Amino acid sequence: MGTNKRTRQKVVKVYSCFNEGPVGVESEIEISITPGIPTFEVIGLCDSVIKESRGRIQAALISSGYSMPRGHIVVSISPAYLRKSGSSFDLPIAIGILLASSQIEVDREKKIYAEGELSLIGYVNGAPGAAARLKAASVERSKYDYFIIPKAEVNAAAVAELKGVSVSHVTDLLDVFNDVTQEEVFEGNPISIEDDDGLDFSSVKGQPKAMRALLIAACGFHSVLLLGSPGCGKTTAANVIRGIMPPLNKTEMADVYTVKESAGITTDEGRPLSLSAKRPIRRIYPGMSVSRVLGSVKNSTPGELVLANHGIVLADEICEFPIGIIDCLRLPIEEHVIRMQKYGKDFEFPAEFLFVGLGNPCRCGKFYEVGNKCICSPQIRRRYMNKISGPFADRIDLFTEMRSLQGNEMFELTARDEKQNLMYKEIVRNTWEIQKNRYRGMSYKFNGNVNTIDAELIRASSDVQKYAAEVSEKSGFSARGYTKLLRVGRTIADMNEQVDISISDIAEAAMYRYRV
Repeated sequence: MGTNKRTRQKVVKVYSCFNEGPVGVESEIEISITPGIPTFEVIGLCDSVIKESRGRIQAALISSGYSMPRGHIVVSISPAYLRKSGSSFDLPIAIGILLASSQIEVDREKKIYAEGELSLIGYVNGAPGAAARLKAASVERSKYDYFIIPKAEVNAAAVAELKGVSVSHVTDLLDVFNDVTQEEVFEGNPISIEDDDGLDFSSVKGQPKAMRALLIAACGFHSVLLLGSPGCGKTTAANVIRGIMPPLNKTEMADVYTVKESAGITTDEGRPLSLSAKRPIRRIYPGMSVSRVLGSVKNSTPGELVLANHGIVLADEICEFPIGIIDCLRLPIEEHVIRMQKYGKDFEFPAEFLFVGLGNPCRCGKFYEVGNKCICSPQIRRRYMNKISGPFADRIDLFTEMRSLQGNEMFELTARDEKQNLMYKEIVRNTWEIQKNRYRGMSYKFNGNVNTIDAELIRASSDVQKYAAEVSEKSGFSARGYTKLLRVGRTIADMNEQVDISISDIAEAAMYRYRV
């Protein structure tokens, strides 16, 4: 009688993460090698990019002096019920194969975290979404004995404040597991804080009302709409607003980097993507698709509004936008979040941005010009301005007009006033600090983002509330318009370092609530 021989099987585990919408999810990768016809199978609800990893892994191992083991290779990536995509599983699968085939030796009790895409000649490359994955991994960092990432993901690891080993080639693994290569604290590239736009607030000439509206907008993160003639300086006025806003703090820098990196952005203003204290400024324009503005549901990638998180969205020529784009801006402007649904799951991307809309007041653009230069009939102008729907306009906090410069004002175009710009920066910084203390521990931090009005919190007396209600009734403002009066009034009071909102603050806020 023959004896049954038990089939030899070796199973190893390696840990990694994958992207699910805006966050990373920890994953356990099991690699099994059993004798038999050479096959390579990946299971666990994986996409074609992961299933194609066999070719990359085999070529990378052979190019690095290792061999692809003979036998039946099964790779199981859990959680099996979640869909997975991306090329960051290449390195952990390769490590698992080397361990299971005894080509490298590591204590079985040691836990390994790894991620990275492999080239055919063994180089380890980064994969989009690393910052989100490493943030998720950082929660469980203490349980890993080896933490291995590509050198290209050092910035992402710095965002997650991780400690580990970075590798550039598969051959580096031998030094890692022999403890030749020591762990390091990832610090990333130097942080950039300089503002090289070449613009400051003194660049805006002859527009006192617009400058005041932009200052209020910057102080309270209030949405603003600038309407004026072509060439009157709308774009310049919108661009200088970043120059008076405080730089990003450490948490905000991490958020901005994570979003950009998740979108596959590798450069920032012509330089390699790095941690930067400059607030993002994103532009949307007629002709953009809804998926470009909001994000792609298919790929769960962020759009322009999410990329502007903690920064500014400029909507140029807003009256030329398709009505579908204008309507899709309504909820993000008010709620500061983008919601997506994929495979029955809801994802939320943060979108705390300052919205600045720019446009012409009529078809010819001359409606505000001195001397009645407009050639549009009332019907044409009404039809043109009706592209800005009522529900969208109701979500704008500040409206203001701009006009072309007169001859004597043009002489001042090249003049700069550094003291004026520094003064505005100080006002914004102080106002932000006041709001930060007021809303400490709450889900919002700016007056423009307050969801519900608490009269006691914003310090609005009954007389002030009554005045705001009377102004709203006479002007035909909605309930939302009434709350916006109080929010903007609170910002104006903060700019003046007043404890309570005054009636004059509401009166000034009302001046910017009328649609021009």
